[in-house]
Amino acid sequence: MSKIQQIQSIPDIKALLAAATAMKIQELESLMRELNGVLHQKKSKDKTNREKELLRLINEAILDKEKRERYWQLALLLEEGTMTAAEHTEFMHLVGQEELLRNARVKLLIELAQLRNMALPQLMEEMGLNSANHG
Repeated sequence: MSKIQQIQSIPDIKALLAAATAMKIQELESLMRELNGVLHQKKSKDKTNREKELLRLINEAILDKEKRERYWQLALLLEEGTMTAAEHTEFMHLVGQEELLRNARVKLLIELAQLRNMALPQLMEEMGLNSANHG
């Protein structure tokens, strides 16, 4: 069935309202319960799908294994004071990439926390994520 046919097969809203107006109160209340159930199911499904998508995106918002390993190798050189200028440039590039990914992760975590109706620190604790201690 094409989109146009689907749209044409949807009952006219005015006709639905007219039919609802003609219903007895008990019938209308029953219809409303059924409609609320359908709405709740659709919202729950959308919420569940979005949660799954957010979790997938959060897990993907990290440097790949090769870049993470190189990042830590370069960080060690920096700490030891043996980093060359070329290595410093490479390190800064990786730092920038990691920072962009971290910011993206935080945005995704905030959205997930809002979706679950909880505070970000609570979500992070629940997920076993540690916030970086700066200070």
